[in-house]
Amino acid sequence: MQGNDEEAINVLKSMSSKDKPYLESLVCQLPLVQETAEELPRYSIKDFFFRKWAFRRIVVVMIILFGLGISYYGVPLTVRDIDVNIYLSETLNAVVELPTFVITPILLERFNRRSSVLVNTLLGGASGVLCFVLSLLGKTSIAFAFELGTFFCARIGFNLMAVYMVEMFPTCVRSSATMMFRQALVVGGACCPLIASIGRDLPSVSFAIFGVAMSGFGLFVLILPETKGSSLCDTMEEQEKRDQTINTSHC
Repeated sequence: MQGNDEEAINVLKSMSSKDKPYLESLVCQLPLVQETAEELPRYSIKDFFFRKWAFRRIVVVMIILFGLGISYYGVPLTVRDIDVNIYLSETLNAVVELPTFVITPILLERFNRRSSVLVNTLLGGASGVLCFVLSLLGKTSIAFAFELGTFFCARIGFNLMAVYMVEMFPTCVRSSATMMFRQALVVGGACCPLIASIGRDLPSVSFAIFGVAMSGFGLFVLILPETKGSSLCDTMEEQEKRDQTINTSHC
């Protein structure tokens, strides 16, 4: 009742039947002790800068999401550099995105977070580079297949990182971490038109840039801790204690 005992009792009396004396006798037996709300520490986005482990994690997450954002938003934008039907290509890019919502839970269930993100970004980067090479050789159909693979890996990587990020930060700062997570993705998308414009001078080179960005920035996931099977923490102090316990057990 959070200290509103009398108000709660009056509400019960107004809703009760005619036998109010019986209700009053029960109410008299209740201990009307004033509840005291325990003051909880307040957290904000500043805690990311004051705690070394939190700052390192959020910076690495933003770097990875920047690389994924470049590929996720940029690959469909530069598909025009491949000699394929533009309407068919955009349709297939949209269709390819649908299976990722089925595959992501399977990857999360069977594999570690860090290894899943690492392998996914490396495969996506390799697909982007192969798309560039094959388009130069005139094998547009095969190049377009690798373009779809790059876009597919970018979407899978975003889904994996969304879950990974939630498990790395406690509840008190998780909303701030999510905001910075999304901002890094959007900034990566904002850089896509600049990279796509390079393809006007050298066709399909944008795919190589997207692939290198995805793989290169994806390597930073090796700095992050593994979180599969770990419980979610509520406060920064609880997160620090859990991390210390895990580090001690590994030593």
